[in-house]
Amino acid sequence: MPKSLRTFLEDCRREIPSEIIHIAKQVDPAHYDVTAIIKHLGALKKFPIIVFDRPLNLHGKVSDVKLVMNCEISQRKVQIALGLPKEMNRSQMAEACLKLEGQRVPPVIVEKKDAPVKEIVKKGGEVDLFQLPIMRHHEMDGGPYITLSTITKDRKSGIYNTSYHRMEVKSKNTTACYASPRHLWRIYRDYEDNKQECPVATVLGHHPAYHMGACYTGPFDVSEYEVIGGYLREPLRLTPSETWSDDLLIPADAEIVIEGALIPGGRVVEGPFGEAPGYLGPQRYTSCARYEVRAINYRKGAMYQSVITPEGDKPWMDLPREGAYLRRIREAIPGVTAVCKFGRHAQYNIFISMKKMSEGDPGRAAAAALSFDHTKNVFVFDDDIDVFNPTEILWALATRVQPHAQVSILKPLFRGNYLDPSLLDEIKTSGMIIDATRPLDRPFSPVSKCPDDALARIKLEDFIPGEVLQHIPMDRTTYWA
Repeated sequence: MPKSLRTFLEDCRREIPSEIIHIAKQVDPAHYDVTAIIKHLGALKKFPIIVFDRPLNLHGKVSDVKLVMNCEISQRKVQIALGLPKEMNRSQMAEACLKLEGQRVPPVIVEKKDAPVKEIVKKGGEVDLFQLPIMRHHEMDGGPYITLSTITKDRKSGIYNTSYHRMEVKSKNTTACYASPRHLWRIYRDYEDNKQECPVATVLGHHPAYHMGACYTGPFDVSEYEVIGGYLREPLRLTPSETWSDDLLIPADAEIVIEGALIPGGRVVEGPFGEAPGYLGPQRYTSCARYEVRAINYRKGAMYQSVITPEGDKPWMDLPREGAYLRRIREAIPGVTAVCKFGRHAQYNIFISMKKMSEGDPGRAAAAALSFDHTKNVFVFDDDIDVFNPTEILWALATRVQPHAQVSILKPLFRGNYLDPSLLDEIKTSGMIIDATRPLDRPFSPVSKCPDDALARIKLEDFIPGEVLQHIPMDRTTYWA
């Protein structure tokens, strides 16, 4: 059976049944009910998959479509989605993503009659986005927002691009698509320069491996449908769209796909919107294209998905981006062992661990990291530091850095990220490199430790009875929360 949101939920019911809950009570996603429920659960450090069985749509009526949240919000769920063993740690998972993106699988095309997403199709005057349980995510959001990945196709090469863009719903058949200056914007502007509509579709529910593959960060000339196939470990099934037929193929096993055109010369004011860095993203106009929705494709019993960023500081969908950093930095310095781009503290901060072979290695690794526009500050550590553990990071910064010698402040010459609220310029950012590695050209105090032979010789159960040990409470205050 082809992978879909439904097969993933079945996998989770089998593997982690206590982490899927249904909420039967009516909720209003457009007035923050869903956000509040997820916030309350997050305060308890609980991150279950939630299926809202009776969400209201934008007409204020109970929707025929369910709302599903939190599918990619914990390590175990991502391991299930990607077929990874539960013993695998965070660093190993980033390596696995790097491997999956390199094992690309070409998609296959199926006829419309064999595509579940075509079970219900609404076109033209039947199109009504207000029938969906679309959310307002944060206070002061400009309106209800769609937050999942959008599909475009390069006009010249025919290569498909998938990427995430916030889209404020403006009417029953119109959204404003905010496109930062990366691949989608390049594709749209090429159509616009040639006075053509840009074919577009947006997937509003699929297997988490699809959503993670859509996060791919790499060269423009890579077909991201093939990358997604690598993440799925099987060919992504595609079917012709209603608007563009074979000229724009859409995922056959998605829950919901809206499709239409980005209009040349069409600009729409949208925003503000609570964005991934944890701040309110401002209104935008010049880079917001008018997205005219001309068809909606549904499965029977469809499930709509959204994401709240950066909820729970568990943005596991960053794993593919982390793999991209690892790939590029390792090309510069093969001794790089891990890269952390995970959680709010790593939004524009990149943490690198490496086996340093020469004093120039940290600088070269940092330069490679700065080639991404999501990078502002780079911290480089030895390979004995776990860059996913903020306590170890702070310890190394405190004990291995002389600021006057190992902190480099970079002038605002780099392209930053539009969502960074600290920018003084529209797009340029300054930066910082901190080399927290131990020197190779002079002695440095060794790390204190218990001798390995003592750890191997002493067995805890020989000194503390098991029934006593199991009743000693765990003090979680000693862990970074």
